[in-house]
Amino acid sequence: MIPTLLMTLLLLPLALVAARVGRRRWIRRCGVARVRAGLALFHHGLGDVPTGRHRLTRF
Repeated sequence: MIPTLLMTLLLLPLALVAARVGRRRWIRRCGVARVRAGLALFHHGLGDVPTGRHRLTRF
């Protein structure tokens, strides 16, 4: 029981850092999707067809 408790306490900071990094990546991905949606809406309002040179390709 003591080794399990000790391993849990040692790995807790690593788990917290991994969760923080994963959340940051998820927020960044949602932000890019929001920018893409806004850009598509802007071009739709202009009646313009995007050429592709200004498209965002990274997720």
